Amino acid sequence: DSPATDGTCHRRRHSSFFPQHTNTNQPRAETQRHKTHNRGLFPRSMLWVSPIFLLVMVSTWNSLKAAGKYNEVGRSHSLQTLLLPHNDATEEKVSDSNHGFGRRTRNPITTNASPLCTAEQRDKIAHQLMLLEDGEIENSDMSKLKSNWPKMMRFTCPESSWIDTFYAEETDIGSNDFLGISVGCNKGHDAIRTARMGLSDATIDAYKWRDEFPNVVRPVCGANNAPQFDVISPQRKGEMHCIEPMPSTFSELQRVGEKLGLTSKGMVFTHAAISSTSGVVKFPVSYVGVEDQSITSCTDGATKAPCVEVPMFSLEDYVAKYVNGSGPINILQIDVEGYDFDVLFGAGNVLDSTHYLEFEYHKKPSWDILHIQDAVKLLDGKGFTCYWAGKNKLWRISGCYFEHYNFFHDWSNVACVHRSQKTLYDRMEKVFTDLIEEG
Repeated sequence: DSPATDGTCHRRRHSSFFPQHTNTNQPRAETQRHKTHNRGLFPRSMLWVSPIFLLVMVSTWNSLKAAGKYNEVGRSHSLQTLLLPHNDATEEKVSDSNHGFGRRTRNPITTNASPLCTAEQRDKIAHQLMLLEDGEIENSDMSKLKSNWPKMMRFTCPESSWIDTFYAEETDIGSNDFLGISVGCNKGHDAIRTARMGLSDATIDAYKWRDEFPNVVRPVCGANNAPQFDVISPQRKGEMHCIEPMPSTFSELQRVGEKLGLTSKGMVFTHAAISSTSGVVKFPVSYVGVEDQSITSCTDGATKAPCVEVPMFSLEDYVAKYVNGSGPINILQIDVEGYDFDVLFGAGNVLDSTHYLEFEYHKKPSWDILHIQDAVKLLDGKGFTCYWAGKNKLWRISGCYFEHYNFFHDWSNVACVHRSQKTLYDRMEKVFTDLIEEG
């Protein structure tokens, strides 16, 4: 997260720091803020006993301190706010203290954890990914533990057929309208395809977007040449938010979006960074489409480019202020160069309304002091089952954890589904079980 260098705390109430939007909707009025009691990624028990909690708090504190925002954490998320999960029924109206979420549709409560893998499933996962069993880890050196990484690098450029077929074949997506959010939207290729799919709008054309958007930096994983979603369902109302902090990239997102008329079709382009708290942050001004810059690039020596202040929001603050619909978040995509956990940490009640989530696991901060298990266990407590995502393949992590993963820190992708969304959950679980049956 790119820090402000003067060490002071900048408040969002200054109008000059409001994000730029290219749709005509005005920011929603902020609700009165009181102490909240039903929000956050962490369960209550972690306050006293979990070393994961301590790691995350230290990680987040360091991130905030580097950004000059450490005295804002109390304003944006109290400890109580971060620790308590929700216990509200679906669509129950909660008090105004819930940060603007009083009318947002919540996921039904799930009481069961992710299923445990069988011994046979574990054996096949270990074989496919060249993993050592937990009992073999203690006597292995680091070089041997890393020797399987080429096998695990199949997680780098996933092809999410499970979500594509769900939207192609199911008329009920879990809500009447569609809401998608892309955090770290970059060149917008994935967000445009998601908008076309979720809004079921054939006039949102990913190929026209590709041809119009500058190809200064080659998109990673060939996102610009991925196939179009075949629209067959009736068009849906809704929103697709494309949130990007890089100034030069955002300018092109805004230009191309307006030229293709996408801002009138539900696309919302926002110049902002998303992290664990709200304020402003320094971000590099680099080439259009550069993908390796983050919110700490201006202070950790990772860039020689000039830096400018960019508005920064927790995801919860952003959704409460700028998302107009009151329905669930159907698809949440996070790609923020190593700071994905910070985004999840500041998501709060957004996770209680999210059906499907994608994020990256990395060797970069703040993943360098965390393990994938830290995020997966916490998300499991929020009702999510998570998988390593490959090319039309899924390996379940929830309930199938290997200690070997603790030694794996590299670029990879994770897909999670809330277990209340049974149709999508069953589809993803079938992708996993079919893969395991292959041996």
